This record gives sequence, structure tokens and C-alpha cells, in this order.
Amino acid sequence: MLIIGEPGAGKTSLSKKIENLDYLLQEDESSTEGIEVTQWRFPLPDGKEFQVNIWDFGGQEIYHATHQFFLTRRSLYILVADTRKEDTDFYYWLNVVELLSDNSPLLIIKNEKQDRKREINDRQLRGQFTNLKDILATNLKDNRGLPEILKAIQHHISTLPHVGSELPKTWVEVRKALEQDSRNYISLEAYLTICQQHGFTRHEDKLQLSGYLHDLGVCLHFQEDDLLQKTIILKPTWGTAAVYKVLDNPQVIQNLGRFTRTDLATIWHEDQYATMRPELLKLMMNFKLCYEIPSASATYIAPQLLTENQPIYDWEPDHNLMLRYECEFMPKGILTRFIVETHALIEAQSHVWRSGVVLKQDQARAEVIEHYRYHKGEIRVRVIGQRQKELLTIVRHELKQIHDSYGDRLKFTELVPCNCATCNNSQTPHFYRLADLNRRLDNKRYQVECEQSYEFVDIHSLIDEVITSYPNQNSSSYPSPFMAERNQVFISYSHNDQEWLAQLQKHLKPMIRNQTLNVWDDTQIQPGAKWRDEIATALAAAKIAVLMVSPDFLASDFIAENELPPLLDAAEAEGLTIIWIPLSYCLYEETEIEKYQAAYPPNQPLDSLSVTDQNRAWIKICKTIKTAANL
Repeated sequence: MLIIGEPGAGKTSLSKKIENLDYLLQEDESSTEGIEVTQWRFPLPDGKEFQVNIWDFGGQEIYHATHQFFLTRRSLYILVADTRKEDTDFYYWLNVVELLSDNSPLLIIKNEKQDRKREINDRQLRGQFTNLKDILATNLKDNRGLPEILKAIQHHISTLPHVGSELPKTWVEVRKALEQDSRNYISLEAYLTICQQHGFTRHEDKLQLSGYLHDLGVCLHFQEDDLLQKTIILKPTWGTAAVYKVLDNPQVIQNLGRFTRTDLATIWHEDQYATMRPELLKLMMNFKLCYEIPSASATYIAPQLLTENQPIYDWEPDHNLMLRYECEFMPKGILTRFIVETHALIEAQSHVWRSGVVLKQDQARAEVIEHYRYHKGEIRVRVIGQRQKELLTIVRHELKQIHDSYGDRLKFTELVPCNCATCNNSQTPHFYRLADLNRRLDNKRYQVECEQSYEFVDIHSLIDEVITSYPNQNSSSYPSPFMAERNQVFISYSHNDQEWLAQLQKHLKPMIRNQTLNVWDDTQIQPGAKWRDEIATALAAAKIAVLMVSPDFLASDFIAENELPPLLDAAEAEGLTIIWIPLSYCLYEETEIEKYQAAYPPNQPLDSLSVTDQNRAWIKICKTIKTAANL
């Protein structure tokens, strides 16, 4: 259960009322000004008991960016409003819950201090927010209405999808053991031992349980992070309290979010944090709450504490590439997260403020500024200099990644500028919705009228002006060169040649094991992953492309339309090395492949060789790949 709302609304009072009931288990000693957590156990209608974690969030804006790490679909939300004030922002809070919690139930509690009542447009709110279940009134000073509130809380918690679900006995026993453990964290090895003691035998089942408990908020286990996956955080508030200690630290605030590892040694001086500082710092970085300054080792910035004042810098208004993004409702923290993701490109590591940043790559510069008013957000992008479109692609990619992390619930509209004679080179051109332009093209409408000049302009030219196109590939999902350093070997093959891929993998294994080579092929894509995005990311990271050429390879439309074009373009523009392996006799001369180095004579394809000669050929091929990788 999560209690949210503006400062002073009575959130903590409601938490304390619940704490004082017989249902209270314990108050978490890690609670801070930013978040307080208690545990409450109440009976279900079938006689069983269920444990509830009550998260009471600070309402100050500094905490808004961190709310997203606790809001899940497995919770009941309570928005507490102070009826003496008119500042409770119902629209903001209901939108945040709807956006981040996947339609979890929500209650509005009107804390009628001094019995001052406040009317709320019940019908309008319910019509817009289907997850709003009840609007209840109380006076927390004399407990008026409190029994009805507790009854509603009990009812809605008991109807959450996962409450009352039967779990395997081994899962229940391990969860109980972890909850009763007084430590703040344990090692992964200790967790695996606890699972073993309670009947688990398979390693993957143990990790599945830690992932489930992570989703519930019982513990934290970041399995995808090389450092954090070695630790199970048993008390989530211990970790979050450590984060707030940094964000609330007066010196860090005075330094506009700047802190060092020496500062962290002072901030996290208590025994409970002293041996876990690297993990806690990584936790902050995983939450996108800070980044390391590239030019100042062991020095970090928490961007939500940056100055609000835009720094002074030169900007040439001519020949700008421009984009705009409009959001009907924009949660706090979008731009600060973008700053974290692109921090390596911040110009001089100084042209950055809380709502904007200037990026620089080669001779191109990008200005990205967030405009926020009445919950509606707009992000404006301007790019100048040489190779503008490459830097603009980076900006689009990062904003799309952030947008996609919210699923389909965040309505983000991308707009491109008009390039008619009136709008061209103007700082205030007319903008078109990109989705509308694409819809026109789908319907074979190739021109659109500018609303400023009433001239008709070519739609293809509007899109091509600012957006890099790839065959059958939305460029916004294409990874930027900033995101992936070209440092690996990309293997392109037809799935009909899977046996040949296995042979290559086997012969490359010693080099991979010795970390001589970093090799990628699509067998590394995990089940459930977005395979197109995985392939696109690997393509962008390729230093060497190994093409396993056969009739099936040349016949593959996917390879011809999606894999080969970016590889051939990178070979031309960025020095990517292409090596191809002749698996069978085929018409490679009819393709671009003919221009590139074969790792073995094409007149001796591998399927024409004996097993002994094939092994000899594989050795030669692997050495060719290794030599190219070390160039």
C-alpha cells in the first residue's frame, strides 16, 4: 500500500493511525524524511492474514523522480488531501498512479481538518480515471470516518490480483525466512543457501523467486547488474534511505548535486552502509539518479539538484535541425533522466541545468530543453553543426527509450518542422505531427499544406530533413553510435545454416574464453526480448561483421533489408571490417559482398571440403577474424 499526496496533507497522520492498531508489525528504522515505511498485517475474509507494507512518500518535488521505483501494479494507492488547502493536485497524482502502476486501485482520503469540507468533482474524476475506487472523508484528529477507511483499505487490498494466491510451500518458507532476517542485506550465496535449506534444488527456481519478491517489494535483487546481482537487499527502505541521505544532504544540495566518493564516505559513515558504498552508489546510478562526470573521476552529479538557471552559451540560429515532443501529461524526471543517459556528451560538462542540456559530438551541438506547465510537457530540440543528423539520432533514440519504459501509457507526440520558404531557417516554424505525416504517406498523400504560408510541401522531404531512414526500420528504434562503442564481432547468418554457425562458435570459443574476442550472434537473444532491438543494438556495436554466405543467406529478405545495409554503411563511413565465409557455392558476385575480403577462397566453399580440411579452414578463418579485431 502506498500513501501519496502533497506535504502536510495528513499522509503521516494516516500512517500513524494505522500503526497504532493491533495490526502493526514494525516500523522500519531506515525511514527518512523522504519516505516512511511500516508493516501492517490484517485478516482476510477467509481467516488468513496478509502483510502490507505502507510506504508514506514525501510530497516535495525532489522526491517525485524517485516515486517511480516504488509504484507497481501490486499496490493499493491512497491519495490524502488536506481540505483546508486548495493545493492538492488531484490531476497530477492520479495521472502518476495511472501512468506508473498499470491501473492499480486508488482511494482519495479527504482529511477534513477543523471539519472543513471540500467538494471534489467525483463524476469527472471517475470518468477520467477508472482506477479511482472511492472518495472518503475523515478527520484524523478525532478518527471520524477512520473505521470506514480501514474497511475500504482492507477490501481493496484483498482484491489485488496476487493477494490470496496459493504459492508453493518452498516459496512461502523462503519469504518468511527473509522477512524474519534482521540483516539489511545478504550475499547471493547466502540467499541461495537459504533456498537450498527450504527445498529448492534448481538454481533458476531460486532466481525466479528473488525476481518475484523483487516485484513485490519484499526485497531487491537486480539480477541484470554485474555488481548488484551479488547482493539481496532484504530491507528495501535501507537502500532507498541511503539514496535519500545523499539527495537530502545539505552539502550536496549546496553544491547543486555534485558529490564525490569522499563525500559518500561521510554521508554513509554508519556501519550499516560502510561496507556497501559501491553497491549503494550503483543503486543510485541504476535508478538514473546520478552520473559520474567523465572528466572528474569519482565525482558525481545528481541532476535533480542542478541549478534551475540556464547557463549562458553561444548558439547560431541559422541552419538548425529541430524537433519537438509534446506530452499531454509528463511525469517529473523525464529530462533529468535524459541528462543521466547522455551525460558523456554534455558540452564542457557545464552546459547543463535542471530543465535542459547542451550536448556535443564531433562538430555537432544539440540543445534539449524541457518546458513544463500545468502537467503538460514539451521538449524542444535544436541541433547545429556538421553531422547534425547523427547527433539528432542520438537524442531521438534516448527520448524514445525513456518513452518506451512507460509502456503505451505515456502519450508522447513527435513533431517535425516545416521546410517551406517561409518556415525554412526560422526559429518558429510550423510543426507537423510525425504520425500524421506517416499516415498520409500510407494513404499515398505525398504533400501537406503549411498552416503559416499555405504552401504545399513534400512529406518525404519533411521527414528526411531531420530523421535518418533505414530500410524497413523505424530510425527511432535504431541505436545511436553514442550508445554502443564498436568493439565486437557481429555474426550474420541464415537460420538454415545453423549447423555452420555452431561450427564457427566452437572454433572461436578459446578466443572468447580468453577474452580475446567479443562475439555476438542472435542465439544470445533471451526469450521474451525485443529481438529487432537486440539485433539493432548489436549491429551498432559491431567492429567486425562476419557474413556466413550461402544461397540461403543471399535469399534472406531480412538479412538483405535489415542487417546488410547498416553494416555496409558502417564499412563505408566508420571503418567497420567485413569478412565473409563461403559456406557453399552461390551467386555472391551479384551482391555488394564481392567487394569485401573472404576469409577463405570462394572457389573452395566449406561444404566442398573434407572434415579435416574444414577444421583447417576454420582455424584460418578464426585467425583472420582475430587479426582484424586487433587492428
